[in-house]
Amino acid sequence: MLTQSIFEVQAELCRAMGHPIRLEIVHILREGPKRVGDITQKLALPQPTVSRHIAVLRSAGILSHQRTEEGLLYRITNPKIMEVCDLMREVLTEQYTQQSRLIDQL
Repeated sequence: MLTQSIFEVQAELCRAMGHPIRLEIVHILREGPKRVGDITQKLALPQPTVSRHIAVLRSAGILSHQRTEEGLLYRITNPKIMEVCDLMREVLTEQYTQQSRLIDQL
């Protein structure tokens, strides 16, 4: 039963990270905490769109926020999230390289 539960939690985390905009938000926050306006400006997307994606990431526990005088600052809750993103990019790079080699052999 516990194994099913951890797989469900893992699937929820993967679903939350399963959108390009959310991945970009996480990548932007790698630099440090930012306000919605900062993220919106970097992505060149409407603020409601960015806020909706931030809400998904917060709900999954990937982001947290801190209230300041200037507004809410969003940050990544666990630096290992960035390690996961980096590992995924490594896997994708390796796959791309392997596929390129196969195509070159044709």
